[in-house]
Amino acid sequence: MHPDLERALQPVFDDLRATSAPLPRRVDDGWPGDARGDDDDFTARAMLWGRDGGQGVLVDLRLTLPEEIADVADRVQDWTIEELWGIAPTNWPRCPRHPDSHPLQARVRDAAAWWVCPRDDVPVSLVGSLR
Repeated sequence: MHPDLERALQPVFDDLRATSAPLPRRVDDGWPGDARGDDDDFTARAMLWGRDGGQGVLVDLRLTLPEEIADVADRVQDWTIEELWGIAPTNWPRCPRHPDSHPLQARVRDAAAWWVCPRDDVPVSLVGSLR
């Protein structure tokens, strides 16, 4: 796996572990074309596999690390919501300000990737720091 993609995924996987959410199996193959990118050198790709199938995850290597983390967090969040469907609440990560409503959203604030309440636009936790 490309080191930039691995570095962007790590804090998101830390949050999955901290919240006891499902963890995908990561592999470089299974995506059409090369895991690094079909015809450009600016994209790193991998597949996330779960109980019912897989989903691609990619990162634009021209982004800053906080932008990469927020972008990957959004993609992993989609995978997690699909994985939780039918077995547990799907609002991952759960917003502590509105726990029965919506999940947090990954955004870049002050040069860092944050989980933010989408209703109030309040930063809740750095991506990788959920407990």
